Amino acid sequence: MYSKEYKNLILILLVAFFFMVMLDMSIVTIAIPKIMSSLGVNLEDVDWIMIAYNVATAIIIMPITFIIKKIGLKIPIILSIIFFTLSSIACGFATSINMLIFFRIIQGLSGGGIAPLGLALLGKVFEPGERGRAMGIWGIGAMAAPAIGPTLGGWITDHLTWRWVFFVNAPIAIITLIGIIIIMEDDHMTQDFKANFDFIGFLFFAMAISFILVAFNEGQNKGWDSSYIHICEILSVIGFVMFFLLEPFISHPLIDFKIFKNYNFTIITSINAVRAIALFGSLFIMPVYLENIMNFTPYTTGLIMMPSAVSVALSAPVFGKWADKWGPKYFIVFGMALTALSLFLYWNLSVQSDLYDIIYPSIIRGIGLGMLYSPIMSTGLNSVRKEQIPEASGLLPVTMRLASGFGIAYFANYLATKKVYYLTRYGDKINYKNFTFIKTKSFFNSSVLFKTNLGVIANSARINPGLGVIDSITKMFATVQSYDDVFVVAGIICLLGIIPAIMLKNKIHR
Repeated sequence: MYSKEYKNLILILLVAFFFMVMLDMSIVTIAIPKIMSSLGVNLEDVDWIMIAYNVATAIIIMPITFIIKKIGLKIPIILSIIFFTLSSIACGFATSINMLIFFRIIQGLSGGGIAPLGLALLGKVFEPGERGRAMGIWGIGAMAAPAIGPTLGGWITDHLTWRWVFFVNAPIAIITLIGIIIIMEDDHMTQDFKANFDFIGFLFFAMAISFILVAFNEGQNKGWDSSYIHICEILSVIGFVMFFLLEPFISHPLIDFKIFKNYNFTIITSINAVRAIALFGSLFIMPVYLENIMNFTPYTTGLIMMPSAVSVALSAPVFGKWADKWGPKYFIVFGMALTALSLFLYWNLSVQSDLYDIIYPSIIRGIGLGMLYSPIMSTGLNSVRKEQIPEASGLLPVTMRLASGFGIAYFANYLATKKVYYLTRYGDKINYKNFTFIKTKSFFNSSVLFKTNLGVIANSARINPGLGVIDSITKMFATVQSYDDVFVVAGIICLLGIIPAIMLKNKIHR
């Protein structure tokens, strides 16, 4: 048994570092245009700053399970913080795109381990009946950081330089490192795990994860039917097939699939995947909508998304504590339903929508997330035996990472497809002999504004500004309708998540 003071201090330190790692994923996105101009690279090259980081964070998760069993938790956590800090500083001093990508890989490898390490430490320190509240507080970092990132990143790039989006990590990391060294118990001497690392399994696992994430990230840019994406998909399938074929014959496999014999853990893993597909896919779309359609700056977009982060921060610990008391099942069911409702409320967004129409559904979504995060994570740990907690701590984050990557790729492709569909549909309805159409075109053709300021329309339409304006309006309506459809589909996916949630056994741990 650990003292209450020890538990709270460990929780604060873990939340601080996890928040910083999650913040780094979103804050760098805002700085990409400045990085492009500073290093003299194009968008295709600079995209690998994000892709390399995402791939690195994903492939390191499962090996952490072996490391925890072999040397404990304290040493890996310390090394993660040290390498994350040093690589963050190195990213800030990078003088070329290749140097920046290299240090981003190190940053991802070191920062990606904090999710399984943190979950395993919380599972060790907190008793089953306390984990809901602990996971609720831990979840603040996971859910609040993506909302705060654009605001902070916008302010830093506007008032300092892009290099400070990396330097800002150092103070928090150093404080966390000192706290972990002083406060956390030394557990490496208590380990008695003699197995060797499953290098073959890791090789195929890393191959599968890496190529599928590259396909998810590059599919929209390269084209889903391009040979580049198909090669990535084939290599990923080969990696997964070889991994699943060989793992049963390994004495100590990278993933012990016996953990899925546990009914509640299998159910909670599926719920975790459904939640990640719907939420991360739709959360990725919302900032794009606010910036591209509503013409808000990244800084303002971050401020608009802030109430959602605040509602998560306030509600997650409360619902986590209640889940400890009454069990997780009904909180997950209602959390899925509430999140679906928040997404359905976006079904009729338009360029005329006011901030209230955008913010109040996001607050509802934040409360829904607060209901979901801690019950899902605490149930995942509580459903397995103590010696299986390292495996559970790795499988929950890696499932979420893969599902969120798929969700983002799916919704980006769905959005592009729907744009073409609605553009064709609206275009077919335009009657070029219609009196209103002729008058509108004539008005813009004769307008002084469009004759003197041709920059407001596309170059291809400058000869006939009237047609250019009508074309722009048609594209705008098609794009807005596409975004509305994305939110509806995300809401439907959340509703589907209620099905496995109802199947969950509602176990209460005292």
